[in-house]
Amino acid sequence: MTGRHRKPPEPPPPEHAAALRHAAGTGRPVVEEGVVVFDASTVPYAYRTVHRPDGRCERYVERLDPPPPPLPP
Repeated sequence: MTGRHRKPPEPPPPEHAAALRHAAGTGRPVVEEGVVVFDASTVPYAYRTVHRPDGRCERYVERLDPPPPPLPP
């Protein structure tokens, strides 16, 4: 609970705020690419995030081929 003279804490900036500022400052899109494996999963996904200078953010995610089954001992 906030007191009478305290202001509530500000929410943290979005994790991609730096990329959005860079895209807006340079006037060119900023592209982030990578591979991610989500929690409790073994399937990898490729992702591409495009930050546009006008503030839009486009994210593409594509499932990669599943890994081969483990070899028997």
